[in-house]
Amino acid sequence: MTDNPVQFSCNVCSHTRFSRTVTRGDGRRVLFCENCEMGVIEAPPHDTSVFYGDDYYGKDESETIGYADYAFTAEHGLLWVQLFVRALKPAGRVLDIGCADGFLLCKLGDAYEKFGIEVNRKAADKAAAAGVTLVADDVFAPAVTEQFAGSLDVVTSIATFEHVLDLKRAFTDALSLLKPDGVLVFEIPLISETRDNSDWFNGSYEHIYYPTIPGMERLLSSFGDVFVSGFESDIKGYGSTYIGVATRQPELATKVEHLVGAMKQSDLQGLTEDEKALNLAYNVVHSFNPTPERVLALPLLIDRAYSLALVTRLSQLWYADSVNAVNAEWYEGQAKNWRDAYEQLEKMTTSGDAGAQP
Repeated sequence: MTDNPVQFSCNVCSHTRFSRTVTRGDGRRVLFCENCEMGVIEAPPHDTSVFYGDDYYGKDESETIGYADYAFTAEHGLLWVQLFVRALKPAGRVLDIGCADGFLLCKLGDAYEKFGIEVNRKAADKAAAAGVTLVADDVFAPAVTEQFAGSLDVVTSIATFEHVLDLKRAFTDALSLLKPDGVLVFEIPLISETRDNSDWFNGSYEHIYYPTIPGMERLLSSFGDVFVSGFESDIKGYGSTYIGVATRQPELATKVEHLVGAMKQSDLQGLTEDEKALNLAYNVVHSFNPTPERVLALPLLIDRAYSLALVTRLSQLWYADSVNAVNAEWYEGQAKNWRDAYEQLEKMTTSGDAGAQP
């Protein structure tokens, strides 16, 4: 157990001791609750808006805060969300928390009434110009609950909840905006028990919270009337995230569970065309986990969601596979050379031994 010389109170369970710490690449410590294991930075700032300047969504790759190419990142990070929302709610009122330039909302199409929350003014202006109604620059703004309480079909929050100063309240407020049959779709970085977490500790220093599976389970269980389908999403070559879908309606919860299962399924057998597209968007584009079956099915996804960024993402996959194939051929060639060398050495040794015998 770690000594607790600093004042600590877990935002999720109110426990007052932390069990371990991890020091980020910038020198700031992350404290993990002794009781529920939710992680949070030590001494969070009182105001996080300084992190989200006009260049947040387009910075040089050497920078540690922001996105080098937001449009490309959004394409492969949000395609599964787009298809999931369409499959679950073909139309309706949607609020995207942290909507950036409105990318996800615009991809949903004209069947939806689109609202956004965005702290970055430059991105918010782009979203507004694209037809998104900007309602606030902060999820905690009174105008959000006053205007939308109990009125939304869908709330999305993709890679945003880790940035807030009050994680439990952010979930509480987001859920309060939903209709009785509304749904919250979210994704948040996850500190995995089994995978490498260095991506989260050595970058993205604007993050306040560092969720774990036990921490997320404790947080979500505090909403007694909410059904949640959630899981660790392992992105090949990158850190894990936690994907969750929450609703208060039992019938919708059953549909959500089925759709999440289809999205995660290891093959495409028995899936509808919509479910296959979702499976491809999640497994191939988002998680970088193609299989021969999924590669052959990609025309279905391209037909439904073509964009240059999508094709670029798929080209990266094919490039990686071709490099692996070339490397495999090289190693096979080297293996043959090594086998030949050993055989030659054995012949020489045997010949020498034979000559030395009387």
